Amino acid sequence: MIEPQDGAERLRELWDRFTAALVRPPACGNCGSQHVCWDGWSTRTASAMFDDKVWHVAGIRQHRAQCADCRNDWIVRPPGLAPNRHYQLCVVASAIGSYLFDPGATEAQVAETHGCAERTLGRWLRWVAKVADPAVLQARIQAIVEAPVLVPTRAVADLARKARQAVRREILPKAAEVLAHFEALGLAMGLEPPGLRSVIDAALRSRSRIATYDHPAIPEFVKVTS
Repeated sequence: MIEPQDGAERLRELWDRFTAALVRPPACGNCGSQHVCWDGWSTRTASAMFDDKVWHVAGIRQHRAQCADCRNDWIVRPPGLAPNRHYQLCVVASAIGSYLFDPGATEAQVAETHGCAERTLGRWLRWVAKVADPAVLQARIQAIVEAPVLVPTRAVADLARKARQAVRREILPKAAEVLAHFEALGLAMGLEPPGLRSVIDAALRSRSRIATYDHPAIPEFVKVTS
């Protein structure tokens, strides 16, 4: 049985085991060349959920790969480990879900529990509200199950207290709706929860510079307007 204090070590062990078993990528995602070679290692840190608790993990090793023809280089990441993001999407999903649906939750309490700053929680809420269009996620779910599906959504608990400003009253319900649709899409795809992590990880597996706070929308999950 894994002791609670071993959560960080267990996570690092799982990620290291994946990295150690990697084989060289068969082709470059940029030009399609098969002349791909390993280009050393990089290390990073991350905060992720394990046994319903947030753990800070240091010294995570990742393989770097490079194309010998176009010189494109990239990092082959373990599943669930998001690029350019210290707090993993499992933490984001847990934090915003706790804040949105617990009537007694405050930003300070949720931030303390998840080891982040209050302003960071605020950024996560704004990001999730804009990262996808619920209608697009709904259409993907229906295409998978081949039947009309009504995704169950939950109202934001104590919205009046949590959103005294007009812009926040718009953001919080949208974040709750997007979160619910990601969870339903993850279930439809047979992925492990939380759906926010598993679905986005599947969509962005080979990309690293997308869905930032400044430009949050993921192209596959938003409506294309002319």
